Amino acid sequence: MEAHEALTRHEHVTRGGDHGGGPGGLDRLSQQAAVAVAVMAAFLAVATFMANEAVKEVITEETQAADTSARLEANDTKTTIADANAVLLRVVGAGNPSQIVAVAKAEALEKRIKDELAPVDRRLKAAIASNESARDDADQQHLLFELASVALQMGIVLAGISILARRRWLLGGGVLVATVGVGLLAAGAFA
Repeated sequence: MEAHEALTRHEHVTRGGDHGGGPGGLDRLSQQAAVAVAVMAAFLAVATFMANEAVKEVITEETQAADTSARLEANDTKTTIADANAVLLRVVGAGNPSQIVAVAKAEALEKRIKDELAPVDRRLKAAIASNESARDDADQQHLLFELASVALQMGIVLAGISILARRRWLLGGGVLVATVGVGLLAAGAFA
C-alpha cells in the first residue's frame, strides 16, 4: 500500500467512512468499542492490582509458616532433650544414694514437657495450619485474578479488532469475554 492510499484510508476511517460518522469522525461502532475498551481497561487495572496483592499474601503466609515451623522444630528439640535428660536422670539415679534428687529432677523435666513445651507445640502446629490455609486461599485468589486479567485482555483485543474489521459481533464477543473476566474478578474478591 502506498503512502497516499494509507493516508486516504486513515482519513476515511477517522471520518466514519461509509458507516455513518458521528461526533469527532467516529461511527457508532467505534464509539461503543472505545467505551467498552475503556471500561475493560479499568477492570484490568483492578484485576492486575489484586493479583499482585494476592501474590504478596501468598509469600507472606508462606514465610510466616516457615518461621513458625522453625520455632516448632526448636521446641521439638527442647522436648527431645528434656525427655532424654529425664530418662538419663532416672537411669543414673537408680541404686544411687542421690536417687531421690535425680527422680525429682526427672519429674520436673517431665512436668515441663507436659505443662510448657507440649502446649507450645500445639499452638505452633495450629499457627502453621492457619498460615498454610491462608496461603492456599491467597494462591487460589491469585489464580482467579490472573484468569480475570487474561479474559479482560482478550476482551480488549476483540473490541479493538472490531473497530478495524467493522464487525459488531467482534465487539459483542469482546464484551462477553470481558464479562467472564469481571465474573472471575468478583469470584476472586469474594473467595
